[in-house]
Amino acid sequence: MERNIRLDWQELVEEAISRRKQQKLTQKKLAVLAGVSGPTVNSFEQGKTSITLASALKILKSLGLA
Repeated sequence: MERNIRLDWQELVEEAISRRKQQKLTQKKLAVLAGVSGPTVNSFEQGKTSITLASALKILKSLGLA
């Protein structure tokens, strides 16, 4: 049985930004924790979908969202 799972990308990004700020992390510190570049974190937070899924998951995992 195939299921369609919907992902609200904007809501996920907003939650990630909120958690980053709650944890008092800068984008640069989050990038180091996640093992991605600063521009990748910036693109993610701008809601751009051109970053790789692997990078998005690293960011989300660093914030406890994956």
